Amino acid sequence: MPKICIIGNSHLGALAQSESGMKAFGTAGYDVVYWGAAGRLFDQIKYSDGKLISPAPERSKIISSGRYGHLPLSDFDAIIFYGMAVRLSGIAAQITGRLKTIQTLSKSFVDETLAEQIAVWWDHRLGRELMKVVTDAAPSKKFIFTTDPLVAENPQYLDKVKDNLLLRRVLDELYAHCSHWCEEHGISFYRQSNATLAANGVTTDFDFNTNSVKMEAGKPHPEDDFVHMNSRYGDVVLADLLALLEADRSAARAAG
Repeated sequence: MPKICIIGNSHLGALAQSESGMKAFGTAGYDVVYWGAAGRLFDQIKYSDGKLISPAPERSKIISSGRYGHLPLSDFDAIIFYGMAVRLSGIAAQITGRLKTIQTLSKSFVDETLAEQIAVWWDHRLGRELMKVVTDAAPSKKFIFTTDPLVAENPQYLDKVKDNLLLRRVLDELYAHCSHWCEEHGISFYRQSNATLAANGVTTDFDFNTNSVKMEAGKPHPEDDFVHMNSRYGDVVLADLLALLEADRSAARAAG
């Protein structure tokens, strides 16, 4: 039975609450383990001697249903990097605001500015650094990465941006940069499904945000939490991730 670890932060809650998603993985013959740390603890995860070392092993053990405090990579056939504290909505809004101040300048200058700001932002992601360490340590494994979900549709965020077309362009470039980096490091990239997006195309549909639950405590998030998603979001993501894994498994069987 292939063993999968889904590594992430508090956003793992949406996946863990998905009964249909976990059932589908089990039916397909996968043993799935969730592991990680919430909030700022996630940024303190380190790699050492074949293991990911949690800054709070007892809490990571809760996330993994009692199975792992620290995580030995050798136990797994595939690793899914889920979210990894790579938050696109905030940086996309910031870059959009900066680009609006230089839109009257040449297209080449605007394009170069956009590319430079994305590159600088990405190079400072601790999640990127952790993924590189893990893939370098275990290059033969199957890896998938997806970012944190886009913030749920809410007036505060949209009023701050006020230019959905430019915001969509920035998001597309952010996704493209992540995808290109993943390709260079042997990681399959999964972009948030269009089925989960609001009509504006730049936020997550609010229906996927309501009644979200905290990963460790199992308690609801506050009503003004537009960051974390619910089990319906988990249903979509797990179905898509399973399809990616199954496609690779079918290709491997066909090859021999």
